[in-house]
Amino acid sequence: MQFFPIGNKVPRQSRVSHSKDNFDAIRLFAALVVVYGHAFALTGTAVPTIFGNNVSTIAVKVFFIISGYLVIESWRRDPSVSRYLSRRSLRIFPGLVVCTLLSAFLLGPLVTSLSLGEYFTSPLLPHYLLNILLRPQAFLPGVFEHNIFPKTVNGSLWTLPIEFGMYIVSPLLVLWGRGEKTRIILGAIGLCGLSLYVVFAKPDLGTHGQTISDALEVAPYFLLGAFWRIAAPQTIFNAQLALLLLFLLPLIPEGPLSEIGLYLVLPYAILSASLCQPALLRSAGRFGDFSYGVYIYGFPIQQTLSFYLHTQGQPFLNFGLSVVPTLVLAALSWRFVEKPFLSLKPRRQQTSVKSAVSSESAAAGSV
Repeated sequence: MQFFPIGNKVPRQSRVSHSKDNFDAIRLFAALVVVYGHAFALTGTAVPTIFGNNVSTIAVKVFFIISGYLVIESWRRDPSVSRYLSRRSLRIFPGLVVCTLLSAFLLGPLVTSLSLGEYFTSPLLPHYLLNILLRPQAFLPGVFEHNIFPKTVNGSLWTLPIEFGMYIVSPLLVLWGRGEKTRIILGAIGLCGLSLYVVFAKPDLGTHGQTISDALEVAPYFLLGAFWRIAAPQTIFNAQLALLLLFLLPLIPEGPLSEIGLYLVLPYAILSASLCQPALLRSAGRFGDFSYGVYIYGFPIQQTLSFYLHTQGQPFLNFGLSVVPTLVLAALSWRFVEKPFLSLKPRRQQTSVKSAVSSESAAAGSV
């Protein structure tokens, strides 16, 4: 939430608030869909697909669309590199640090097959802490070795370095002043083209080929969200049209054409649903934004349930048992970690009346 100062007063209409849109609800829903999709992989059953993607991947793409749409406006309102990076870091790192430490020093010792001495002296333990530096590491010593999806402690963290990378790339494309629309359009088209080539042509990219392919599968959606924010007026969004386009999307044969259709339709549909009026789901964020917590805690909770309750072949049981503890941890993360750190976000410095009034033309929607 941000404010635009004019003198000593804050104009009411400039206040950024998600109480008038559906962004919080859709992000929370997407996070729960990620947990739902993981329930199939973690129990050894086929993951449901939609629009040629498994449901978890679609949910991650939804996250990237919304992040691109909201974050780019944060940069445009206050193009200060230091304040922008501070805001983005405060959104990502506090929750990630606590989740990583809890996994390493609480969950790991409880479920490891090793003695505590062996566990705490294993080189895998400090290696796992590299997750804090956005270097995803899957393994903790002796943890989840015999699960259906073995050894992986938190398979959700792989997207965080990609998202943070897009935090950096997007402002470099937009910069400020004239030409931002052209730059974001060309950047989005270029990244979409690169993604289609790598994901579908599958060139030899060496030992990091799969990692690069996975990153490029979701990264374009961040720029597509930013594109819609910069290049299109809000009046263009229409929930009824978006719903019709979603129904027509499965008619496109799977493959590159299907993904191009997804590039065109999914951002428009998600943003139309987020911005539609009246915002029937606006109260979803009344008690806080739990989506990030759900996203980072869901996987280890599901693995723990699989470890103790042996939910192999029972994805609905795994998902159903995971929802409540995941939401509880997400709420605690929001209340005691994320929200306090977000309150430390640097404020935009006082600007001239003319600059502030100009800022009011930007629609609400920033994180």
